[in-house]
Amino acid sequence: MTSVGQPVDGTRGIRPEWLWLAAAAVSLALYAATLAPGLVWQDSGDYQLAAARLDLSRPGDAVRVHPWFIVLAWALGHLVPWNFAYAANLASALGTALASANVVLLIRLVTGRVWPAVLGGITFGVGHTVWAHAVMAETYGWAAAFVSAECLCAWAWIARAQARWLVLLFLVNGAAVSNHLMASLSLAVFGIWVLSECLRGRARYWVLPASAGCWVAGGTLYWIVLGMEYVRTHSLPAVLRSATVGEWGSNIFNLSDIPVLLGKSALYVGLNYPTPLALAMFVGLWVLWRRREAFGRLLVILAALYFVWAARYKVADQYAFFIPFYVVGSVLIGAGIAILWPRLTGARGCVLLGLALLPIGVYAVLPAAAQKAGFTFFERTLPHRDPYTYFLEPWRMGDHGACRFAEGVFEVLPPGAVLFTDSTPAPPLLWLQEIEGRRPDVQIVAPRGVAPEMLKHYWGSTKDLMPEFEAANRRVFVVSDHPAYMPPWMARYTRRVPFGDIFEVKSRTEAPAAGMAPECQEPQRVLLG
Repeated sequence: MTSVGQPVDGTRGIRPEWLWLAAAAVSLALYAATLAPGLVWQDSGDYQLAAARLDLSRPGDAVRVHPWFIVLAWALGHLVPWNFAYAANLASALGTALASANVVLLIRLVTGRVWPAVLGGITFGVGHTVWAHAVMAETYGWAAAFVSAECLCAWAWIARAQARWLVLLFLVNGAAVSNHLMASLSLAVFGIWVLSECLRGRARYWVLPASAGCWVAGGTLYWIVLGMEYVRTHSLPAVLRSATVGEWGSNIFNLSDIPVLLGKSALYVGLNYPTPLALAMFVGLWVLWRRREAFGRLLVILAALYFVWAARYKVADQYAFFIPFYVVGSVLIGAGIAILWPRLTGARGCVLLGLALLPIGVYAVLPAAAQKAGFTFFERTLPHRDPYTYFLEPWRMGDHGACRFAEGVFEVLPPGAVLFTDSTPAPPLLWLQEIEGRRPDVQIVAPRGVAPEMLKHYWGSTKDLMPEFEAANRRVFVVSDHPAYMPPWMARYTRRVPFGDIFEVKSRTEAPAAGMAPECQEPQRVLLG
């Protein structure tokens, strides 16, 4: 294997720049072909809405604004006559395609060989978590693109000793912070490393202020978001809290349930790498660490840091936070392949290529196999969303479930209805109403769709609000009849009658209704603002 940190431009085979372009084109074609065609659920749907509105405000929770992704998706939405929902999905595909190409190039530079780079790049690009988040509006593909670009800058500095690569590294990281605050982890690693390079005399001290200035410039979009927060609160502590932990402090600093979370983490990594080639990661890790070279040590430290971060992060979508780890993990897989199989020709090369592509076949049969085995890992089901295919298949082409759900709900709701919805199905409903102008008479009440000062009134109220709605002659509906997905005060109303794909909430004294709408009432806007 070529010595880490040494130029390999003279290595026989495809030139690195052409290899990068080919990998980017193939990856983008794969993700574009399997892209979600429109509206999606949950956080991804939130990003679609934010892109359509160019909304960079999330009061008290600026850490979840992700302005780089929102602005990019908004810009893509103006390029050609597609809607912002599709543009936001495509923005995610573009970022992940760049990350895939960067992974291929990193392996090529580390090993000096093409086929280990191709195989390692495939294990990254077709990994379940990576692929699933590439085909719908998500920020993680760009997080992967940025951290891999930072690694390329670090390699270029070690190989060529040109200070501009260190400065560029911090410009990239600044933009990465504007995309997702996970970039602060790589900022810590590379920041300490560059400081040590200066202290040892390998880099001049002017690199530090230049890098800091470029980092600030790269993070401009995030500073704009924080400026908006300051205008809203006029409180620097409040802005700092919103910018760093937001509403998720207990999750970010979580150290509880570690054994359970580690068990889940092993399953998540196994789902992303269902191929024997994943074992080469340990070989690559061991070799790069033992060689005592700067770039190899940086890769191993980044892999460990991102893995530990994701493994103890106690959130419902924990698996998504492993994506930066998969960037480095796939580079280690490529390095391990180069060590284990120094010659990749003929039958051996074909077998390894088949093993790299094996995950596609696994994901094709996994939903049916899991359902047949009675394996359940999801807490809820939604109309028009099969949980097995939705969670176990990474591709989304032809998936119109979110849009069909929202359209079906609007078709059956009576005039002037009030609909309570949790955050998962809320985005497609809000999209149809706010972006497409459908059913303005319906009042949609969602945790993220009302002003912060009203959250306590609508969702955390100890007061029974049902009499207020009844006095205004407004019928009340809820998407899910499970108490976990409705306001606490509503859970006391146990009579929740199926009404199409949703449920109508009935008071105990009222006679059961058969889904018949009352006479049309003019919506009472005074009640719900």
